[in-house]
Amino acid sequence: MAKTDQEQAYQIAVRLTRVEHERIQQMIRAGLFRSAADFAREAVRDKLREAEPLSVRNLSRKDAEGLIDSYLTKHPGPHFASEIAEALGLDFRSTLEAVKRMIESGRIRKSRSRMT
Repeated sequence: MAKTDQEQAYQIAVRLTRVEHERIQQMIRAGLFRSAADFAREAVRDKLREAEPLSVRNLSRKDAEGLIDSYLTKHPGPHFASEIAEALGLDFRSTLEAVKRMIESGRIRKSRSRMT
């Protein structure tokens, strides 16, 4: 019986630096991965999950700022605008603009340790 496209296995070659290879080997010795191939498969799957399209909410400026304000109240501490956008399902550019407006108006302040 022939394998479907989903079941077909493909092989790719990757060149790594010595340091990258050593770090992978350390993780294998620590029992985090069975092999370099196991590490590579998991790294590819993680990257593919990160690249999946997200649904983005389209809100008014006022609603977006209210949502960001609520998020920052519930999650105190420094945050990147990209983290806020992802957590709230907002467009990054709109989130960045909202955060800048909120900083300028004094509603939130820029962190010294992390930039928004």
